[in-house]
Amino acid sequence: METATLSKVAVGLNPVPGFCVKSRATNDAQIHPTAFQDQPHAFHVPIGLKVFVNVAWDSNVPPPPPATEDAIRRTIQGLDIDSSPAAWFVPIVLSDARQDMDKAGQSAIVFDCVLNPSLKSRTLKDPDFKNFIIELALQRIESQTSLVLSREIGTPNIASKGKPRSRRVLVPATLYPPGHPHHQPPPTLIQEISDRSTSVPIKAVPKSILKNTSIEPRIPTWSWTQQSSSIRIVFDVPGVTYAVIPTSTLDVEPRRILLHVPNLYHLDLNLEALDSELSSAFGKNDTADAALKLKRMRNFDVDRARAEWRVADKVIVLVA
Repeated sequence: METATLSKVAVGLNPVPGFCVKSRATNDAQIHPTAFQDQPHAFHVPIGLKVFVNVAWDSNVPPPPPATEDAIRRTIQGLDIDSSPAAWFVPIVLSDARQDMDKAGQSAIVFDCVLNPSLKSRTLKDPDFKNFIIELALQRIESQTSLVLSREIGTPNIASKGKPRSRRVLVPATLYPPGHPHHQPPPTLIQEISDRSTSVPIKAVPKSILKNTSIEPRIPTWSWTQQSSSIRIVFDVPGVTYAVIPTSTLDVEPRRILLHVPNLYHLDLNLEALDSELSSAFGKNDTADAALKLKRMRNFDVDRARAEWRVADKVIVLVA
């Protein structure tokens, strides 16, 4: 069978603050902060903890595809939930959680939600669109963590809770418009009809859409090998189709890999974690030994990292 690949490109993000909203956790959860935090291990989020969401802008996040005003309005209103994957959507890059304090000195957590600045003007002028962006951010947090967030939203009079963090992420090259230096056309491949009919349409994200379709993601099996000066990691991802790739994320940090395929897979490979934590996290799918050996290797080469989503082979290949 012919193997088609869908490339992702590594881009740097230096988000510019836009506005901040405040919610609360409505459930107990375990959260894994970034490898750059002073406490790089999992921490507990109790019910009622404040959650700040920084909405920020960066031109390296792809813009939404061109669409008519009617198509945009239908997405905002949730009328295209069951439409084709060509429906209008908003690319978004969500940071991992980090711990902070509110102005009263109480514990809180912060997420950065980064979008293309072409959305800034409409967000400032159109209250419905701003509410849509806020709901998009909240549902993306819920999709990528075990948190359930309150919809009683506060709007602090600040542009952001702390400075949004700079980072490097891998973005599907097909999301960039033609003419953009990162753009790559989608591969040509005749897909079976069942590929599309079984995919989960989650590009439109008005309130409750992700909750209606989400199932508990699982940790994919994976393996790694040393190839010359590079580390090659292969993730086994049966069930991944082209339709879900634009809403999936693969983030590479010097000591951490975060893979999230909505409703299918979630992997947090944090090499800063204790050996016991890695054994516990990956013992269920027999990759604990691979994780412990990888921990002893050098840092990932973030600047040269590249990934291929080989849908036909049912794998993601990361070289870093």
